[in-house]
Amino acid sequence: MLIFPLIATIISAFFSGIVFRQYLTRRNPAHLSWAFALFLFGVGTACDFLASVGGWTPLIARTYYLTGATVVVGFLALGTLYLLAPRPVARVWLVLMAGATILAIFLLAGAEVDPVKLKSETDPGWKAIDKPAMLSGMVVAINSLGTLILVVGAAYSAVYRRFALANILIAAGTLIVAGGGSLMRLGHYEFQSIGQALGIIVMFTGFLMTMAAARARPKTS
Repeated sequence: MLIFPLIATIISAFFSGIVFRQYLTRRNPAHLSWAFALFLFGVGTACDFLASVGGWTPLIARTYYLTGATVVVGFLALGTLYLLAPRPVARVWLVLMAGATILAIFLLAGAEVDPVKLKSETDPGWKAIDKPAMLSGMVVAINSLGTLILVVGAAYSAVYRRFALANILIAAGTLIVAGGGSLMRLGHYEFQSIGQALGIIVMFTGFLMTMAAARARPKTS
């Protein structure tokens, strides 16, 4: 259905702009990381929308897999690290994510795309990508470690009362998006975009809470 990926794209783009504007005001790298993650969500859902309108192409499939499945959770986790962890820890994760993103682009560019599977009426076009084992391993590692960082960050926040509800909402939103993807794999493809839209709204509510806390503190020179 066209409407769900379109709504998710609009929401992602709008929220990304708001969070990026906050970054320009406060220069908090957590907000830049989250704005970029929301931008990636928007690119992924835009690919889904374009595929719904005109069909999947190799470029759309590769772009969707990069932005929607490979690196977005890692950049959400980067924001949590910049918010809660010592800066050196966050910078190490940033370097890892930058390297992983470049490597994923390289691997996806060289991956074959099955033209028959690309035109499947039951499966999304990204499943037509013949993914190298290294890329599949990267996806599992980034999503597993990224989700762990988000969940541990939420637990840490709850214990030490540092942006507790905000981080719980960010982690919950990520899990909602992942849940929509799981339902898609069971044949309920429309639930993916619904889960993305709902998850992004929940995450953005958490982002708003950190932004409000940042505004409440005096800006350092």
